[in-house]
Amino acid sequence: MYQNLLYAVKRRILDEVERAFDRHPAFTDKVKVYNKFPYEERVQYGAVLRNTSSSQIRLSPDNFISDLTSHCRLARQTDYPGTSIEWIRENSWGITGYMKEEDVSSQLSSTQRMFFTQYPMLQGPANTSYVVNPIGQVQVTVDGVSVFPEYVNGEKRVVMLRQAPADGVEVKVSYFYRTLSDPAIWVIDFVEDNQFIVAPIYTVDNKLLVEKSNGTETTVNLGNTNVDSGSVRIYMKFKGGLPTYLVNGTDYSVDLSTGIITLLSPLSKNTNLYGSYRWQPTNYNNGPYTFEPYQENHVAIPGVVLCISRRAQKNDRMVIIVSQEREQQAKIYGGHWDMSMELAVISKDPIQCEEMTDHLVSELWGERKNVLEFEGITFNTVEASGESEESFVESTGDVYYIHNISISLMSEWQSFVPYLFKIEQIIPDLQVLPTTIIYNVDSRNNLTIDNLAPADWTVVKYPVVGYEKLT
Repeated sequence: MYQNLLYAVKRRILDEVERAFDRHPAFTDKVKVYNKFPYEERVQYGAVLRNTSSSQIRLSPDNFISDLTSHCRLARQTDYPGTSIEWIRENSWGITGYMKEEDVSSQLSSTQRMFFTQYPMLQGPANTSYVVNPIGQVQVTVDGVSVFPEYVNGEKRVVMLRQAPADGVEVKVSYFYRTLSDPAIWVIDFVEDNQFIVAPIYTVDNKLLVEKSNGTETTVNLGNTNVDSGSVRIYMKFKGGLPTYLVNGTDYSVDLSTGIITLLSPLSKNTNLYGSYRWQPTNYNNGPYTFEPYQENHVAIPGVVLCISRRAQKNDRMVIIVSQEREQQAKIYGGHWDMSMELAVISKDPIQCEEMTDHLVSELWGERKNVLEFEGITFNTVEASGESEESFVESTGDVYYIHNISISLMSEWQSFVPYLFKIEQIIPDLQVLPTTIIYNVDSRNNLTIDNLAPADWTVVKYPVVGYEKLT
């Protein structure tokens, strides 16, 4: 649970020490920074991290902080190690995008006051709920003049104006749209110790297939191809009534390759038909993605950040579930880690040793203290605690000078324990390209809650966000 708390913080501080010396023209490319004394050579000019100690500060008896609400959660499939991905989170920059002035003038007619946008409209930024308020959640301009729409429906992409614009005017709509992955089960296979591939199984829930049927419909298009046979659920519903589920083979048949449903008897008039199903894209370009230990990946799954540590291994498989709305995903445990570090600044010149010490203390305490606080590292003290001299060559009496710097800091740690899931089974069905696997969900195991077991691994977020290297 607490693995690498020292590792991450130590290397983050060493990064800052290197940065401090690189910013000084007298020390750039001359002063080296080490974690412990090197064996192969005596340090001439440099800084060495000599000792580190730590103790835990509890914030509560069981370290519980709160529940995590998120679009994504991490799951592990049974019979796989499930250690390769340490933690995941939403990418705050990749959840929604802003469509600046989409031109819908091509939809104009003499009486047209209803316009359709390219994408579903969201309440954003970073808010994936659909637009419902005609004022403030979308912006509409007619020939550059802002107007308030009478009605909007973000899910159906509808904007209705209070009156039809005149012919030849320019109508533009500005709104937020989803850049986060559509709801899906993302299967991640580690094909090498430093490479993985991904494949999505997209999830469609309660999609309106037919609105107010006319009583003659015999075919319905699900809207996607390569549909999983065991996931299709079709039901019809009168306005205000209870849903009535149709039976495959009795009420309808489905062509899985095309997504076309054939109704064996026409729908009742004025009923709505809804469908839920899973489908996989064909020839999905899913990698491979190469990574280094303790590195973030921002591109494999749109809107999701993956962090992979040294526990990644070949032939491991993990799963990330992305939902339509934010849901309660995990329990968050956390606390503080009180740490002490001893740095030794070394030089053969006493004046230079003092200059290096002064520069390093002023950089860490005066320049970088506030920056590191945003990463969960708080400096309590940075002090030049004492200096000494030691023999460098005993036969000639040459000496080198050491000035010790004591650092006291506090870091944060968090552990995310998912409410779900271990996934029992996902079967690769067809290999299309050398690095592409199309996954089918076994018809005997439709990934319902009944077929999922609680995870027995915690998902650890390391205490230092700033040390995670971006892809």
